[in-house]
Amino acid sequence: MNINRNERGFTIIEIIIAIIVLTVGVLGLVTTAALVTRMIARGQRSAVATAFGARRLERMRIAACIDAQRVPGQDTLYRGSTWVAFNRWAFVDAGNQNYRLKIVTTYKTTNNRVRSDSTETTIPCNTFG
Repeated sequence: MNINRNERGFTIIEIIIAIIVLTVGVLGLVTTAALVTRMIARGQRSAVATAFGARRLERMRIAACIDAQRVPGQDTLYRGSTWVAFNRWAFVDAGNQNYRLKIVTTYKTTNNRVRSDSTETTIPCNTFG
C-alpha cells in the first residue's frame, strides 16, 4: 500500500483548534445576545415610565395657572394588580407668573428594584388683557 505524502487535508490538531475557536466565538455571541435582550427590556420599562410622566406633565400644564389646582400630588400606573410606575409632582413659584413643575417618575426594574427619573418644565401663566 502506497501512501502519498502530498495528499491534502486537515490534521486532527487543526480540526480541534478550529472547533475551539468556533466555540469561543459562538459563546461570545450568546453572551452578547443575552445582554442585548436585557437592555431591550430595560428600555421598554423606561419608555413606559417616561410616557407615563409625560402624560402627567401635559395634564398638569393647565393646572399650573389655576391657584386651587397648583398642589403637589401623586398617581400610580398599574398593570393588573401590580404597580409599574408612579409619579410625584410639585410646583414651585418661579416669579413673574411662571411656575416650575417637577415630576419624578419611579418605576420597577429587574429583581423588584426601582429607578427614578425626573422631568422639569417652566410653565408661563402670563395673561395679556
